[in-house]
Amino acid sequence: MLITTYDPSWLSIFDQVTRDELAAGHRVIALDATALLTAPVDSYDRAVLRGLRIEHPGHDLPERMRELGAEYRHIDVADTDTSLLGDDLESELDIAVQSALITFYRTDRPDLSRRRIARVADGLRREGRAIYRLIGRLHAEEPDLAIGYVANGRFPNQKLATLAYRNAGLITKHLEKGEGPKRAYVQDYAPQDRLGSQGSVDSVLARLADAEVEQIADSWLAKRAPAHDSRNEFSALWSDQIPSRIGVWRTEGEKIVGFFTSSQDEFQFLGPEWHLHDWADQFQAFDAMLTRFEADGYRAFLRVHPNLATKEHGCFSREREGIRRLAELHPELVVIWHDDDANTYELLGACDAVVVWDSTVGLEASARGIPVWATATTRYGLIADVREVLSADSLAVAGTAPWPVDPRGSKRFIAYLVERDEDITTAPADWMSWNAGSPPLGVRLAAVTVSGAIPSRVEAVRSLVDVYRHRGRQANLRAIRRR
Repeated sequence: MLITTYDPSWLSIFDQVTRDELAAGHRVIALDATALLTAPVDSYDRAVLRGLRIEHPGHDLPERMRELGAEYRHIDVADTDTSLLGDDLESELDIAVQSALITFYRTDRPDLSRRRIARVADGLRREGRAIYRLIGRLHAEEPDLAIGYVANGRFPNQKLATLAYRNAGLITKHLEKGEGPKRAYVQDYAPQDRLGSQGSVDSVLARLADAEVEQIADSWLAKRAPAHDSRNEFSALWSDQIPSRIGVWRTEGEKIVGFFTSSQDEFQFLGPEWHLHDWADQFQAFDAMLTRFEADGYRAFLRVHPNLATKEHGCFSREREGIRRLAELHPELVVIWHDDDANTYELLGACDAVVVWDSTVGLEASARGIPVWATATTRYGLIADVREVLSADSLAVAGTAPWPVDPRGSKRFIAYLVERDEDITTAPADWMSWNAGSPPLGVRLAAVTVSGAIPSRVEAVRSLVDVYRHRGRQANLRAIRRR
């Protein structure tokens, strides 16, 4: 089992996997490779915690693993081999590095001409190669190894670990945080494996009756509605209102199409299975779709994803400009900005049709029986009753005529997301040396200076500042009150 993070939620998952494998009579080697990694492995800055004399999560990981009966190995010797791995592996590594940089620097265009970004990219490549060789050596020393566990599988160290496991003939098990508290994803395929996920829906749901599937899906949908404890992190900031103009359209019986932007840039760098569209970007796709819908007599609004506020400022400015250009091309388009408190779920209720790039709101709309057009490849497009319009040519074929949507496919995929997870017995709070329900100020500070594996404290603080500078005063006040 490869350990690459000390995040408390992940430590709980590693703990549970260890317990389960030992209970099954298997030998467990916990391979802690965190010392080899470029980005921070903690969710709380160790230096800040140390200054406050607070133990960091995972400080006792070696003892805990050994008490359970696992063999704990801490790898802290850097790999001195600087050679490349081979064209195929290096190609996979490049994709993983690009995806990681997009996440770390919050932009769809990481600028490798900047020394700090290039330095991190080089470090990510080194760690990927080091992990690949490390697992190869481990398998040579331990030929009886049968299963290799790895977190997620998207970042360079994770991707190369996956490839090393497979090349060694091991069964690969991917781990991820589950859909709910004290739940974990444990599967033979990565969570971002679009084909593997959709291909497993029937087997995961085989024991459930149709009524049970629908109940699970409806419960999941209800938990994403606006509430303080909503599973949708943004909906707690929304009101129960929609823009008055859209309300008037609905009252007057106008046909309404809602466009919803996406924020998942990193999915465009997960390999060819995610890059099947011909559009230059979502705004080109939306322009083409808007032209068709307006010609068919629809009124249209654009809901900008709330996550736009979290983007790096240059990326934020480019996306904002793209939205403004789209609005100039379509003067009747109502733009609902990312920091507007309009309720996305009330907006869905006003829609006769929905257009997305690849976002989850398309899945939710389809589950409501609303016709959905996706302009990029989605993780649910093969199961849900949606139309993927990946080019101008496919738009000409698909058209914009609505159809009687069968919501069962969407609800099956939603139920699959819930049912594929496993229960875990330990909570993240079990790995914290403070009261998780009321963390002291120093702990909150430690969480700010290490944010989302961002490679430096300056970048972590900048990411927080950007959120507030990219939202209006009222939106920031709502966010502060929620905290």
